[in-house]
Amino acid sequence: MVQRFFLFLLFSSSLLGAGSFSLDQISSSFPSKGFADEIEFWKAIFTEYGDREVLIHDKNDVRLIYEVVRFARGVRDDGVEYERQRKKLGEKEKEFQRLFGEIRRYGFDSEKLTKTHKKIIRLLESNGYSPSSQLLRELGRNIRSQRGIKEKFREGLIRSGQYLSKIETIFQEHGLPTELALLPHVESSFDYSAYSKRGAAGIWQFIRGTGRRYMKINRSVDERLDPLKSSEAAARLFRENYDTLESWPLAVTAFNHGTNGMARAKRRFGTDLGKIIQQYQSRTFGFASKNFYVEFLAAVSVARNYPDYFGPLEFASPRLYDTISLKRSHRLSHFTQIQGLTEEILRDYNPHIRADVWQRSKILPAGLEIHLPHGQGETIAAALETVPAASGPILVADNGAMGYRVQDGDTLLVIANRVGSSVSTLQLANNLSNPDRIYPGQFLLVSEASERPTQYRVRPGDTLIEIAIKFGTSLRQLQSMNLIDDPHLIFLGQVLLIP
Repeated sequence: MVQRFFLFLLFSSSLLGAGSFSLDQISSSFPSKGFADEIEFWKAIFTEYGDREVLIHDKNDVRLIYEVVRFARGVRDDGVEYERQRKKLGEKEKEFQRLFGEIRRYGFDSEKLTKTHKKIIRLLESNGYSPSSQLLRELGRNIRSQRGIKEKFREGLIRSGQYLSKIETIFQEHGLPTELALLPHVESSFDYSAYSKRGAAGIWQFIRGTGRRYMKINRSVDERLDPLKSSEAAARLFRENYDTLESWPLAVTAFNHGTNGMARAKRRFGTDLGKIIQQYQSRTFGFASKNFYVEFLAAVSVARNYPDYFGPLEFASPRLYDTISLKRSHRLSHFTQIQGLTEEILRDYNPHIRADVWQRSKILPAGLEIHLPHGQGETIAAALETVPAASGPILVADNGAMGYRVQDGDTLLVIANRVGSSVSTLQLANNLSNPDRIYPGQFLLVSEASERPTQYRVRPGDTLIEIAIKFGTSLRQLQSMNLIDDPHLIFLGQVLLIP
């Protein structure tokens, strides 16, 4: 393992902020001892470096910043520019790998060493290290890039005004430290419509499997995108994490790495997160998990002292709304016929309602919770009582899942296209071995919530690959979600999350 040392290389005067490190405003539940340098690194990423700036640094010691690469333009919403810069950064990382490799090959006293090589050696020696071939080999493997998010963090601070006060109240009601309400600055920059490449959604970036433990996720709704519903889910998960791990640093890290993974780490190394970061080995415990807690501490520090970094900000006004639960299904037009209520307003107030409802079925199913402009809930609910319920083949089952009543001439393929699903998904959801065996009047479940259970308890004779096939997922996804390194090591009674 590479030991820590300071290495500010070559190109910039001061790469990290010169401000003094302080977390005086943070609860003692979240110790920062031993993490000062990491916190300063992330504070710099949040406040000093923007979308056009990328730090080339060591992944195991964020103090080792080799260069700040500055581009002429940013990459937000520009896939072509992102790919161009990604290629450039890859070349830059290889350049430093080459420098380390050349020093190893030439020897530390060779006449072939350039000024750049010698400067690296002098910096190592001036910080108390004797450069060695092994050290340089490890340094060459540890190079990574980190883009600044100064603009995103500032925008997130402004957006947080809509719901932060209510989120803090939710966490207080669960007996949790209110600092946790600021974690969306790390997860999503309080982007209420955020989706990640791996399918995480909302300000808390719940993946689908974890989200289904606490929220409704089906063809009509995805409550991960409801800021308050998802915050309630986050509070419950944090409470479970802490009750299991008995340490807030571990509970916070578990929000990223998973409770089971951190429980394994705790059994081996105790509750010292610093020790776990240094010694715990797991395929899924990488840079993001190791830095999650210190990113959180840095975000809390910046959010609570934002004028020091961004000056005065005008936060978004708190979002106030009324919520009604639909007693029966309604067409979207039932709402938009009400004076002053447009589809645009409904979409804005209801990010949890999925695109399938707005774009395809145009039907809001019974049991759906609708957010409406503050003060209009009772009036709109009364107006809806005067219109007939929605009719047609798209229906709603007793459990709130979307369903379809088979019509004359329907085939499973026609139905799949109509409801935005697939033949195999409909077969799985309705236990249909033969796709041709459907009949008029038959009720088919089409909701994603009905396709598979959230959890599965291992039974005698089960193998992980057979479970994956049974639920239409992959072995790799099943292993990743349940933090299983060896697919052969599952046990009777084990509860698996199904992606």
